[in-house]
Amino acid sequence: MRTYEFRIGSAEAGLRLDHYLVKHLPSALSRSLVQRVIRGGCVTIGGRPVKAHQKLRCGDAVTARFAELPSPDNDTPLTPQDIPLEVAYEDHALLVVNKPVGLVIHPAPGHWDGTLVNAVLWHLGQGAGGRGQEVQPVPHAPCPTPPRAGIVHRLDKDTSGLLIVAKTAVAHTALSRQLKARTIRRRYLALAAGHVPLDRGTVDAPIGRHQTHRKVMTVRHIGGRDAVTHYRVLARLEADGEPLHVERAKRPAGRGQSSRPVLAYTLLEVSLDTGRTHQIRVHLGHLGHPVLGDTAYGPHPASYWASLGITRQLLHAYRLEFQHPGDRRPMSLTAPVPPDLARWIDTQTLEGLMP
Repeated sequence: MRTYEFRIGSAEAGLRLDHYLVKHLPSALSRSLVQRVIRGGCVTIGGRPVKAHQKLRCGDAVTARFAELPSPDNDTPLTPQDIPLEVAYEDHALLVVNKPVGLVIHPAPGHWDGTLVNAVLWHLGQGAGGRGQEVQPVPHAPCPTPPRAGIVHRLDKDTSGLLIVAKTAVAHTALSRQLKARTIRRRYLALAAGHVPLDRGTVDAPIGRHQTHRKVMTVRHIGGRDAVTHYRVLARLEADGEPLHVERAKRPAGRGQSSRPVLAYTLLEVSLDTGRTHQIRVHLGHLGHPVLGDTAYGPHPASYWASLGITRQLLHAYRLEFQHPGDRRPMSLTAPVPPDLARWIDTQTLEGLMP
């Protein structure tokens, strides 16, 4: 934690808070980081949280607290790293990857390398082509032309599935506009605790950073950002504490039943109108049906889920629909259900999900 304190003079009165902080804080603290800290309530004037557009007055006491700071060498070029990527689609304009569990998207505190960005830089430097189309090799560069290394949207570290990467600045702009216009359709599979009663539903509840536990998000009707999640029940399932695909011969002997309590859960297809941090996990937890394996938004610790063989939240981005940024043709891509999620789905339902 680092704290910065300022006293506003007459020459600075009337400036916007965010503009003032970007000007007076160290250059390593980016504008986006400053705005994120303000939204999180960690910037105060006279001890009270304020908005980024707050106009400063002479004599104001501004305090800014940063729980996480950039690496001292954050301005150094990103390094390409030979990290395997599962490519779902690729051409001259874009790359769609099936992100594995555990891979962080962008470098950040605690994960300055070994990220998807590092893997993409290596992949692009190799001049890899897709779908039989030839792409000329390019030398390894500190960063590709598109902003944010071409990443168009994000997935949590422990959420698997499809993610779009733009290869050019033009493609990045076009895809970002689709994302903002909510025309990129992202569909997820989630295993939610308990039997969700309605076959379909929508959660329309604003999300913001938790006021006490700053690393998690929560539904905040005051100070939150709009967030809309739609869900559809695909199957209501039960298991006797073990995956459905564990062979019966390997289950505990007895009267055909395990000594563990029955685990009831629901397979949901989830789609988003917005893309807030941890949105699906927050909204399903808010409904009282948190994602299986989610220790941040559910009631059980990691040890409970580990006893069931679940090591992450069972959430998978399995389908993407969007317009190609070049010729605007409709694109529809599907990623197979990963094994750790598939083992909790009955065979008939699983076969219906396979492309």
